[in-house]
Amino acid sequence: MAVSKFIAVKSKQTIPVPQSYAAQWNSRYTHSGADYLDLNKRFNTSVSSVPVLKQTGIRSNISNAISEFQKRYPTYTKFEDLQLVEPGYVPLSDILIDVTIQRVLDLTWVREILENFREVQAQPIQVYEVMEGNDEVGYVPTGKKLYASWDAQHTAIVYWIIAVMIFKQDPTKVMVPVNIYKITNRADIRKNFVSGNSEEGKKLLDKIDLFTQMIFGVRLDGATDKDWLEADTKQQHLEDGDLFVTAEKFGNTNQPGAISRMQEIDRYTSDVIRKFVLYTTTIPAGRPIDSQEIEIMCAFFDMAKNAGIDYTDQEIVDLGNHLNSLFGANFHESSTYWNQVRTAYNNWWNNFYKKIPVSHRPKNTKMAKNWNSGGTFLWHQLNKSWTGHQLPPLSSSTPFIPDTKDLY
Repeated sequence: MAVSKFIAVKSKQTIPVPQSYAAQWNSRYTHSGADYLDLNKRFNTSVSSVPVLKQTGIRSNISNAISEFQKRYPTYTKFEDLQLVEPGYVPLSDILIDVTIQRVLDLTWVREILENFREVQAQPIQVYEVMEGNDEVGYVPTGKKLYASWDAQHTAIVYWIIAVMIFKQDPTKVMVPVNIYKITNRADIRKNFVSGNSEEGKKLLDKIDLFTQMIFGVRLDGATDKDWLEADTKQQHLEDGDLFVTAEKFGNTNQPGAISRMQEIDRYTSDVIRKFVLYTTTIPAGRPIDSQEIEIMCAFFDMAKNAGIDYTDQEIVDLGNHLNSLFGANFHESSTYWNQVRTAYNNWWNNFYKKIPVSHRPKNTKMAKNWNSGGTFLWHQLNKSWTGHQLPPLSSSTPFIPDTKDLY
């Protein structure tokens, strides 16, 4: 199933065979240890890893961003002019919670953090200084310099519980890590809180990024988390089938073997993924995996599994060959398969509502190219033509039942 790196010749010597794109992409998971790059190399290798035309666009966008930065800070001439956050330690007793900015304290989340507390995961408290008489920032009657927390209040509360309730320590003598933000207007801090806790200000990890982290965690760090091991098993199956997972942002979703839809990779077990990978070895090579293809076929194998049907490898190969003979196993949205499904759907619709005057029928909305329509059609097609094989009960939320004459 996997593409071999070498082929034998009569002289018993070996000559390298060019790796497939999938094999090249998956090779990034074969590092024997951490791979460190300085900032300059990280930036330039990231840019050079995308197609040439896209590189031009990326560099242009960065140039525009630089111009925007210069407009925003016209008087700055060096990095040190930036008023950046100041890391440090302050007494636990000197931290206040700005309740007008922070969310209502979630005690369930406090418990979760405490129960699963890990030193290496603990974060500094995000704070700003409050001084007596400074109405713009805050007001402290004692005149003492204190620190208002605008983010990480749950972490701060957990620190307090650990120090005071567990270790019975005096909070005035317990020093905790903080990031002190230099502000003159609380509106800036409020904007920080909103952007820092939403997609507006954070580049959240995509599904593909989470999956990648799990693979590296198992292969490089020896992680033994159940979910991470399961993800690595899925990746092994993908590698065996010369497939790879990716996303639009990587610019390679059109490459042979590319899977750009992560929902099924995340949702289904490694056994279902293995069956799907085996199935793909029977379809025409040289193309990416269509979104509808992985959605429908994984749902079919999962439906069979839930019904207690465990198809053998030979049966899966037979299934792939059968679908190839019917419609080239092509589930692309512009394929003849969906034309066939649409014809069957329209005929069913008209027959289903034939006793109701056209003016009183519900609107025949655009048929979605997904499991409900495509998977339902596939099940009835297999029931008709894939004889000699057991089929699971159809699990679908649509009343659509194609007529036999509208099947292949």
